[in-house]
Amino acid sequence: MHFDHLLVLFILNIISMRKPYIFLFLISHLPLFCFAQADYFYPTSKSFSKDIPTPEQFLGYPIGSHHTRHDKIIDYFKTLDRLSDRVSVEEIGETIGHRVQVVAKITSPANHSRLEEIRKKNLEGSTDIPLVIQLGYNVHGNEPSSSEAAMVTAYYLTASEDEETLRWLNEMVILVDPVYNPDGRDRHTHWANMHKGSPVVSDPMDREHNEAWPGGRTNHYWFDLNRDWFLGVHPESRNRMKFFHQWRPYVMTDHHEMGSNSSFYFDPGKYTSNNPVVPAYLYDVVHPKFAEYFSKGMNSIGSLYYTKESYDKLYPGYGSSYVNFYGGIGLLFEQASSRGHVQETTTLPITFAFTIRNQFTASLATVRASIGEKEMLRKLRKDFFSSTLAQAKSSPIKAYVFGDSKDVSRTNAFINLLLLHQVEVFENNQNVNANGKTFEKGKSFVVPTEQTNYIMVRSAFEKDIVYRDSTFYDASTWSLVHAFNMPHAEIKGTFAKGSAIKETPTKVAQVVTKSNYAYLMDISDYQVHKAIFQLQSKKVIVRTSFKSFSAMCNGVERGFPHGSIVIPVQQQTLDSDQLFAAIQEVSKATTMDFYGVETGLSTKGIDLGSGLIKTIKIPKAIMLIGSGISGYEAGEVWHLLDQRIGMPISKVDLINLPRVNLNDYNQMIMVSGTYPTDKSFSDKIKHWVQGGGTLITLKTASEWAIKQGVVKEKLVVTDTLKNPKRVDFENAADSEGAKRIGGSIFQIDLDITNPIGFGYGDRKVSVYRNGQTFLQPSKSAYHTVAQYTSTPLIGGYLHKTDLKKVVNSAAIIFSPEGQGRVLLFSDNPNFRGTWYGTNKMFLNAMFFGTLISSPTNFGEEE
Repeated sequence: MHFDHLLVLFILNIISMRKPYIFLFLISHLPLFCFAQADYFYPTSKSFSKDIPTPEQFLGYPIGSHHTRHDKIIDYFKTLDRLSDRVSVEEIGETIGHRVQVVAKITSPANHSRLEEIRKKNLEGSTDIPLVIQLGYNVHGNEPSSSEAAMVTAYYLTASEDEETLRWLNEMVILVDPVYNPDGRDRHTHWANMHKGSPVVSDPMDREHNEAWPGGRTNHYWFDLNRDWFLGVHPESRNRMKFFHQWRPYVMTDHHEMGSNSSFYFDPGKYTSNNPVVPAYLYDVVHPKFAEYFSKGMNSIGSLYYTKESYDKLYPGYGSSYVNFYGGIGLLFEQASSRGHVQETTTLPITFAFTIRNQFTASLATVRASIGEKEMLRKLRKDFFSSTLAQAKSSPIKAYVFGDSKDVSRTNAFINLLLLHQVEVFENNQNVNANGKTFEKGKSFVVPTEQTNYIMVRSAFEKDIVYRDSTFYDASTWSLVHAFNMPHAEIKGTFAKGSAIKETPTKVAQVVTKSNYAYLMDISDYQVHKAIFQLQSKKVIVRTSFKSFSAMCNGVERGFPHGSIVIPVQQQTLDSDQLFAAIQEVSKATTMDFYGVETGLSTKGIDLGSGLIKTIKIPKAIMLIGSGISGYEAGEVWHLLDQRIGMPISKVDLINLPRVNLNDYNQMIMVSGTYPTDKSFSDKIKHWVQGGGTLITLKTASEWAIKQGVVKEKLVVTDTLKNPKRVDFENAADSEGAKRIGGSIFQIDLDITNPIGFGYGDRKVSVYRNGQTFLQPSKSAYHTVAQYTSTPLIGGYLHKTDLKKVVNSAAIIFSPEGQGRVLLFSDNPNFRGTWYGTNKMFLNAMFFGTLISSPTNFGEEE
């Protein structure tokens, strides 16, 4: 027996309705009441090994009375490993915050003795082995009930001596990942515990229930890891994906929380939002059958629930959908959240313990359903691969060829992601001309469609799918090849392929030849900004060319496009030997090629002493963050600069801006958000820009800059209907939701002679749009850097009312203001850390934006 004032609170809910004065008295004296946790969480199970400590015994407090730190959760699982021959714990990696990621393998001792054999046979599709499933918890850090439930579930599976449990262990291997997002969980855990009152406070307005920005939902870099299964940007996801492909479980769960006034959700989801490339048997048969088990479990404890009304299965990057693309079933659970220890709702207060019990009940129901419908799951997987192979054979597209010979780093990053998904990639061993492009032998690659993971090939390359609905929970398209802006083409006839690519190709820089005059670097490769910053960090003066030119390099004439890097030897603070050593180090670290030249006389174009070759200023950037600002977009900028460039950025809270001396910075980044509209705030930024600062704005921050008069550009005027067509109230959400741009891919025309377009070889660029910011083209003929084309939609859903706003609107505008400038983006070029194809424009804005001036002083050095 232990005290659990929160659970007693749940028991006393009825009293709160009928005798509120008694309820208030009992709340203030909760520690006087006690109960047995076993009777609450698993009242029908009585036989447990006394050798296995309960979570309560191990932690020293009842489950639900306190939020458990990640390290204590891991310690508990490792204790189960040490004490029981049913459990083995594997460390699969660690997070950015150096928190360990583990998966517990729970099965019978006999199965443990042949676990590697089971794993290998499961990958081969054998059916004479135990069924492999995975239970996954807490991908959103501030949805913490599921990780507590993971401990209760692990205890149950480890300690229970019930006949049913023993059968599970004999016939299954149950993989348990207790915390998908350790960094976010600990951020929220600390918040909830540090604000917990005694007695507890159930008022929704209490600080405990309202996290400070950015909250615990996201990981270290403020990314939503429940979108990252498909993108593989973060170590947490890459570690999980690697483990997934080592085991390929038949079932995967993904436990979440939702609004406190909701109930409990389990699949099936909204039928019209299922992914049409996945065989319908999963949605039509398996999900409904599993729902019978979930409903029985929830009915047994009297918990309310719902299905079919919400949540889609379209996007491959959810924890509840990724396995669907590999012949398994992903299951989503959403529990109304206490967002702390207890919180009032429109009915009765909801306790943390109550939310944990529902998640635990769903976990056991999943195990029960999996073993009960084992043959259905075997059929699902077998039919999945046979039907997808038939799809591949009947497809007119026989392969995709891709590659950018001038940007090997970006090409390799794309290959790396394909391999992470176990997509088969081959060398292209012949020149291919397709789609108006030439794919060179040895510099491009081939992905056949007729392969085991055909569905993932389609997901990575196809730009569009057939929709049954026009309302989307998230993105309506997710083509990876467009995210990378990767040159590619469909092959509909015969094709040749070379050796299979088993590991991401390694790019090696050529040997740098020492020069006594200058060094040149092509700007086309994705690593160029990293190289520039490393050079600047070594005190190297780096310049960029505003015009293209050609030069003799080691006896060979080479062309250098707009933006190429020029490093003179004489105009440096370093001597020639120090400069050469610095360039060698940077070349090796970034795999960028540097060419030594002995003359400033170019064979074509401008010479190396031209006024059109300008010195790049070291970026000293500030980014505004805080309440009302998009943590996702701010995190994407932070991650990009941290992880890919190695460049610091000052993240300054809005409330601290009055204390900031903006003259310490030459750049400011404003991502989407709700910014102050008071004159003192906007004037401070406006004066800084006019004094020479460079302001970079994304989406609604661009709207703010226009509305506050920081720039003189204009927004596209939104049409308003004077006599709107009537719509029934029950259809309002769907009708309005259809007008929202959840996420689609468009084509823009980019001025590749503008510094924002440096390094791009093709004016037509794919961009991702998921917002309602529409910019009018600038009145200046030179200031619209990028513009949507007249037929802009590449893939995804777009309502007809939005199409008119997008067509020929501006995607990027350069607006000179005094001695400074503002660079307005209508979209987010850094979306989810995956849009390599457009975040190069953002990096150009950061590195070259300070050099952009009015065309009237185009040739002058600033």
